[in-house]
Amino acid sequence: MSTILQPLVTRLRAIPSTRWEDIAKAAGVAKSLPRKIATGDRSNPGVQTIQPLLDFFDRVDRGEAQLPEGCAPTSESQVAGQGA
Repeated sequence: MSTILQPLVTRLRAIPSTRWEDIAKAAGVAKSLPRKIATGDRSNPGVQTIQPLLDFFDRVDRGEAQLPEGCAPTSESQVAGQGA
């Protein structure tokens, strides 16, 4: 898996799958995209495809945006992209 994609996959998998549509809405992407990325259905998406998700999580990390309610990650290490 590419280095740009792995942290995104890890981050999405840390969020309950029932909330992936909320993440998609907040990031402005198709509601199925987080599921496809997290499950490997889109194993090699283009940068333009994933950039809105990367930007959204970057805004969350900077405190400029919040995760939708119920999207708390399962562990803090996974939030930083350091766990898995």
